[in-house]
Amino acid sequence: KVPGTSMEIRDVSMDFAYGESFTESSPEAYERLILDVLLGDANLFPRHQEVEESWRILDPVEEYWATHGRPAQYASGSWGPREADEMLARDGRSWRRP
Repeated sequence: KVPGTSMEIRDVSMDFAYGESFTESSPEAYERLILDVLLGDANLFPRHQEVEESWRILDPVEEYWATHGRPAQYASGSWGPREADEMLARDGRSWRRP
């Protein structure tokens, strides 16, 4: 899609940069979102039914965590919590790691 508010599409090579393929730069994500709000375009926003359905799915998870404890925490980029290693070790198994 050509950057901007019009629905114009153009064939491009998949290894492209907007600046090289188009004369107009792509708006930042929030710029586009704010423009859609101002124009009254709700296509990128969830409908209230979607929000309600999301909570219907997630509420039981939150309730379970509140009564049974949350999942083990671990550092971003690590191989996961030590509890995962312990769980597999109980059956004499271990994770395969590269």
